[in-house]
Amino acid sequence: MRNFTIFTLLMVFSLGVLADDHRSDHDGKARHHKDMFKQADQDGDGAVSAEEHEQALERMADKRRERFSKMDSDGDGSLTREEARAAKQERREKMKEKHKQQRN
Repeated sequence: MRNFTIFTLLMVFSLGVLADDHRSDHDGKARHHKDMFKQADQDGDGAVSAEEHEQALERMADKRRERFSKMDSDGDGSLTREEARAAKQERREKMKEKHKQQRN
């Protein structure tokens, strides 16, 4: 009975930790969406109009076109798996360097 009680307590605490971890990921996503909303709300009135929404979509599309162009290393207008992998690896290395600098 004692082992069962200890096991049950451990499970309850473990679930609590997992729930907190999940919540922190959710909060990060919620924060990201809040930031996106602020960026879209160009006039700061607390609402995103259809025009502001379209402008935000266009800015996102521009960023994606720019990213595609950077990944298209040979400039032929299409991406190969190798180009995509190389770009992904480059982003990883940049993020590692950024995290390293933030720690110092």
